[in-house]
Amino acid sequence: MNTEIETRLNELKDTVKTLASAETFIEHMRDRKWDLVSELKKLGHDFTATTEGMDVVLSAPPSMRF
Repeated sequence: MNTEIETRLNELKDTVKTLASAETFIEHMRDRKWDLVSELKKLGHDFTATTEGMDVVLSAPPSMRF
C-alpha cells in the first residue's frame, strides 16, 4: 500500500479515537452541568436574574422548567 495512504489512514484512525474520547468527555460535562442546574434550582437560585442564567434557561431541554 502507498505510504502516503497508510499515513493518512493512521491519522484518520487517531482522529476518530480522539473524537470518540472528546465526545465522551463532553457528554459527561453536559450531564454534570444539568446536575448542577438541578441542584441550584432546588436551592432556590433564580436563573432568570442574570445573563449567564438566561443562557442556561435558553439551552435547557424542554422538560426543564424555570
